[in-house]
Amino acid sequence: MNVKEYLKQGWLLDQRINFNLRRLQEMKAGICGLSYPQVSADKVQTSPDGEAPFVKAIMRVAEMEEKIDQQIDLLVDLKQQIDDTIHSVDLEAYQMLLLYRYVENKTWEEIGNRLGIGKSTAKRWHQKALKMIQMPENPIEIKAIR
Repeated sequence: MNVKEYLKQGWLLDQRINFNLRRLQEMKAGICGLSYPQVSADKVQTSPDGEAPFVKAIMRVAEMEEKIDQQIDLLVDLKQQIDDTIHSVDLEAYQMLLLYRYVENKTWEEIGNRLGIGKSTAKRWHQKALKMIQMPENPIEIKAIR
């Protein structure tokens, strides 16, 4: 993994978490529309495995919530490691450029405006800053998280 791939991971994981949060919201909304078993003296409605239809849906929601919690924990650790890595760069302006680009996901124009430089200067500084980055000894990799 190169420096750019490493630094982009925070944004990618954040996007994945947001996607999973939207899916979780849809799953929860779907649970509200599920029917529940009718119990009467004459008939008991159950699924083939004996569970009410909503039980599996609730279990899937709980699994998704656990997955999101794990991803958030990883994101917090990753962002801290990325922040520490960026702060290993000697020049404050380069640090800010990297933070804007990889932590806040700003465009080159936005970065240039914030730093009071042009877009081409921002890109040039970016290349120089990447060369100054010291990769962590044990960089966190998110490819194993779905």
